[in-house]
Amino acid sequence: MPLRQGGSSRSGQKLSSCNPCPVGKVVAAGSGTQESDCDWNPCAAGQYVDQSTGCQNCPQDHWSPADNKLSSCNPCPVGKVVAAGSGTLESDCDWNPCAAGKYLDQSTGCQNCPQDHWSPADNEFSSCNACPVGKVVAAGSGTQKSDCDWNP
Repeated sequence: MPLRQGGSSRSGQKLSSCNPCPVGKVVAAGSGTQESDCDWNPCAAGQYVDQSTGCQNCPQDHWSPADNKLSSCNPCPVGKVVAAGSGTLESDCDWNPCAAGKYLDQSTGCQNCPQDHWSPADNEFSSCNACPVGKVVAAGSGTQKSDCDWNP
């Protein structure tokens, strides 16, 4: 993109050509009179503008839409994650897997397994496993099948 288009030099002479903006930067035709008028191109989705180097991937657990001109990305909601540079919409942020004894509710995140149910670590399912018939465990305390004890 041109730095100066149809402009005049400081001495008032008409210029026959324009100086280009640095790579990755642009300026509207006729709007640039000096290199500092050049701005970074908008970034692709999943990126932000670093004023020194141009577009960079959003960090882990952050996202940005296409044509981002901001120097930052949006954080994922609490409890949700996305790989660096992969978040292009907030909906790209997924819930963290749940700890043992919990299940994943897509609306609210990890919840305790109900009484007489268990789940292993990194549970991404919306339910827990039932204890065998006649065995019990307190809500949220069942982290493996062996946690289910015979009902006294």
